[in-house]
Amino acid sequence: MATTTETIRRYLEDRFLFEFDETITSDTDLFKAGVIDSFGYVKMMSFLESEFSLKISTEDILTNVFVSLTAIDEFIQKKLSAK
Repeated sequence: MATTTETIRRYLEDRFLFEFDETITSDTDLFKAGVIDSFGYVKMMSFLESEFSLKISTEDILTNVFVSLTAIDEFIQKKLSAK
């Protein structure tokens, strides 16, 4: 069974056609690296809600910045533990 980190990582690599390596790490700002754009961000939020059976509110999106794999994973872990 894949961990949340592995699931998110696989989604990002498959969807945005890149690989995490020494240049793009788990802490890289994916917007600044040119990996993800606003449309991709919206699609990612939809994927996260579906994959982890979560509701991500507008407030969640506006008060958190999910720019790296680490930040996304931490947010998902927090939401899952609050269930």
